[in-house]
Amino acid sequence: MGRKRRLCILIPNHWSAAMGGSEYQVQRLVGKLVADGEFDVLFLTRQCGQGHCPEGYKLLCMRGWDKLLKYGFFFDAFNLLRWLRRVRPDVIYQRVGCAYTGVAAHYASKGDCRMVWHVASDEDVLPMEGVRSPRDGFRWLEKKFLEYGVRKAHRVVAQTFQQGSFLHKHYNRKPAAVIPNFHPLPGEEMTKNGMFKVVWVANFKPLKQPEQFISLARDLNKLHEKVICIMIGAPAHWAPQWQRSLEERMAGVETLTYLGERPLEEVNRILAGAHLFVNTSIQEGFPNTFIQSWMRKVPVVSLHVDPDGVLERKGIGYCCKTYEKMLERVIQLVQNPALRNAMGERAQIHAFSMHSERNIQELIQVLKAESSLDPGL
Repeated sequence: MGRKRRLCILIPNHWSAAMGGSEYQVQRLVGKLVADGEFDVLFLTRQCGQGHCPEGYKLLCMRGWDKLLKYGFFFDAFNLLRWLRRVRPDVIYQRVGCAYTGVAAHYASKGDCRMVWHVASDEDVLPMEGVRSPRDGFRWLEKKFLEYGVRKAHRVVAQTFQQGSFLHKHYNRKPAAVIPNFHPLPGEEMTKNGMFKVVWVANFKPLKQPEQFISLARDLNKLHEKVICIMIGAPAHWAPQWQRSLEERMAGVETLTYLGERPLEEVNRILAGAHLFVNTSIQEGFPNTFIQSWMRKVPVVSLHVDPDGVLERKGIGYCCKTYEKMLERVIQLVQNPALRNAMGERAQIHAFSMHSERNIQELIQVLKAESSLDPGL
């Protein structure tokens, strides 16, 4: 019996350092890979939490100048190449589009290795707009590293058919597979009693537009119905003045509560008791919060994001495009429990069907297929 194939998971942050959507998906994948035992799993990352003890896989944390990270991951290029040459993986699985995508693809093209890149955001497969400032020059360089990887990776996995369309339109490639994000089935008791709860979950970034939800909470405060609005997400420590201005606005809305960052288990418990989930992001990949909400019978009202048009097509939420329409739809669902409950039921059926952890096995099959191929193909 030969040695196990060596699989390198490459992502900028380990979930012990920062838990976003991509980190959570990778955490679930690694758990399944370790349980299956068919790969020797190495996790190569830029940042990991102090004291984290990996179980069943090896965690390798690169070191570098943290102050340069705000400009881009391309500063890590030579260091990352050294690490890859040291660990000599048979397959690289890379997620989160950045300079690491290009570096990993370059390494895989030169050695006995295959690379699978997993799209994490629509922005990953959209060209960058023009350079308007010196800071955009760094973003342009980071994008060039990424685009090299998009073109050279042996296989690309998309989250949605829309991402596959962008990939083909802008890079003349088709995804090897479209695999929706996956979550475990809920174990919480779903009680929708008491006051109407509207929940927003995201780390505070301009792309997520938290100010739009604050405005929504303010306007909902004028209704005769009692509505509680809850915001969850890590504060913007990198922009303290912006964060303070948001918190000052929140303080002026009596029925709005900001809980800060919360563990995933607590977020799921809150969603299990929620009536409505609101997303105000300009752009996403496939929001894990949509799946978490749907699985707990919570319809989604989104300002801009509707992956593959599923909200409207499946009748499990609304995509509004304008603030005024978003407010109108939220009020409609506050005042129409029959419509809201029907949407919630459909949402859970859809999530159980399309986003269970059965999807992990499909992703693992892509990795196994790559590990059996000649690297030169």
